[in-house]
Amino acid sequence: MLHSQRVKALAACQALLAALPNQVFFPDSHDWHVASAAPQCVFEPKTTPDLSAGIKLIKEHGSLFAVRSGGHMTVPGAQSVDNGVMISMSNFHEKLLNEDNSVASIGPGQLWLGVYSWLAQHGLAVNGGRYPMVGVGGVLLGGGMGYFAGQRGWSVDDLVGWEVVLADGSIINMTTSPEDPHSDLAWALRGGHNHFGIVTRFDMRTFTASSAFGGLVVYGAAAKEPFFAALDAYMAPGGGSDDPKSAINPASTLQFVDGEWVHRYLNVYMYADADENPRALENFTNILTEQVAFGSAALHDSWVDIPNSLAAMASREDRTLFWAITFKSDRRAVDIVTHIFYAGARNELGHVEGLALTISFQPLTMPYLMASKMKGGNLMGLDPDEDSRHFAGILFPTWKLARDDNAVYEFTLKAASEIEEELRKLDLFNPYVYINDAAKGQRPFMMYAGGAHLARLQEIQGRYDPDGFIRDYLQHAFDLGSIVVPVESYHGEL
Repeated sequence: MLHSQRVKALAACQALLAALPNQVFFPDSHDWHVASAAPQCVFEPKTTPDLSAGIKLIKEHGSLFAVRSGGHMTVPGAQSVDNGVMISMSNFHEKLLNEDNSVASIGPGQLWLGVYSWLAQHGLAVNGGRYPMVGVGGVLLGGGMGYFAGQRGWSVDDLVGWEVVLADGSIINMTTSPEDPHSDLAWALRGGHNHFGIVTRFDMRTFTASSAFGGLVVYGAAAKEPFFAALDAYMAPGGGSDDPKSAINPASTLQFVDGEWVHRYLNVYMYADADENPRALENFTNILTEQVAFGSAALHDSWVDIPNSLAAMASREDRTLFWAITFKSDRRAVDIVTHIFYAGARNELGHVEGLALTISFQPLTMPYLMASKMKGGNLMGLDPDEDSRHFAGILFPTWKLARDDNAVYEFTLKAASEIEEELRKLDLFNPYVYINDAAKGQRPFMMYAGGAHLARLQEIQGRYDPDGFIRDYLQHAFDLGSIVVPVESYHGEL
């Protein structure tokens, strides 16, 4: 099977090279930049018609393929494919405003850093990814959590149009209008990932944005109690989370440093207004200065300074795993998650070189989910009354060596299962799985709206991919149904 796949992929690569010279790169090329896995070649189309022609050739030769947009993730196997063709969207970096500046057309192959800086020149913003080195495509295919979520909802809630290359190479443009002949596909693309085609352009609502308060603050181990007390107060009814201008991204970390385990706590927060002391964030800003290890929050003339200050956090050197787990914003739940994940790692992963563990507590707030609902919602199906005041958590280990990949994955799977079991006992667990933070083996589409949207997604996939080419040959971590071609590792468009 592997030999056959390799032969088909090599044939597809040679056909691409003949038809589209200077857009195909092989492992011996100086232009070869692949973080993981072993594709036979990388195809970097320059235009949408080039991508269309390339997809036809890949389909004709029956090759496996994967699609990479920003490619920021260092999850082993992500953004790539063994014995197939990797399509890189790096040339798709369109940035264009419509006539009245209300809609930005954005190419998927760029990073949010460039998009935000460009829009800031016009006094505008979009509700994209929180970290500047994250790719546009992955965020906007999976949902998108942004700094303006309390006012705008999910990133996908601000999408109003797309350009897409389908499995047969045809190119279609669509909008969210109910009169659009492809309105079903527009619905599916608001969180349905890359199961339906390859997006070459996103059209996204803009809004005015200027000053903001915030920054990254990292606290030492002594700040544990005030940190989590601040988080409790923020998420409580009437707390800071009820202010739609506020956004936080708190996390705790555990790392083995100089022979001992070291805890730290951090928060990236922003208040979208020119307020030097926003009440919504006061529980965090009131943590004693001596408990701050480094970083600070301040009022910035441009909100873009806040995400841009995080660029140094981006690293492609470590290996990474994300595991999505959602639970109520209850101190008992926080204690269960942190104890099982950290204590278990100490006991079972002490041999893993360069191990660092992070638990991210991403708030699902009432304003966030209400803003999404007011725009018609999306296929994730979260309800403001049932699902707000929860954390869309991430279990997030990083490590150095490929030899430890399986041990880290198996431990995280085990820890997540134990956490879910304990949370369920106290009615603190939520089955929602955010696809952009999920790992292989998780089933986000089964959890969206309790699985109610799965049949419709499969129907839409069948309409736009009747031969099952994308379904069976585009390498996925999260399928909508049975996979015909075996998938050996975690792959996707990021």
